[in-house]
Amino acid sequence: MKLSELMDQELIFFNLPSLEKVDFLKKLISLIVERKSHLNESIVSELILKREELCSTALDNHIAIPHAKIPGIDKTYLSLGICDSGIAFESIDGLNTKIFIMILHPEETGNHHLEILKLVSNLFIKKNIIAEFLAIKDSKDIIKYIKNNE
Repeated sequence: MKLSELMDQELIFFNLPSLEKVDFLKKLISLIVERKSHLNESIVSELILKREELCSTALDNHIAIPHAKIPGIDKTYLSLGICDSGIAFESIDGLNTKIFIMILHPEETGNHHLEILKLVSNLFIKKNIIAEFLAIKDSKDIIKYIKNNE
């Protein structure tokens, strides 16, 4: 499994506004649902926010991976949101989070999402990758960059 194959070019969003954590997540979910209208926005929001209440999904190095198991979907959706100014997201290192990789996956996939979380962590563990990644402003180039670095 590769991140570049899971990433949907249509679900990559640039220049997202710096909002409070919950408002930001709702905004990102809204953008996803605009493009994938079969997803139920209220269910996705409820489950993503519920997961976030358990423990922040922010890592270090400006990365967060909000994720949830969503009933009624039959495939995994991987979305990328970039907020250049960053958001206070309760990260491990205390830095504002700038790159958000949201994973919506079917309930029946067991721990499939853990493999995706590992792929994301492995990609962004390198400190220099963040500045390079944030400089990219085109969806196709994001996927190409991921493919070249995974």
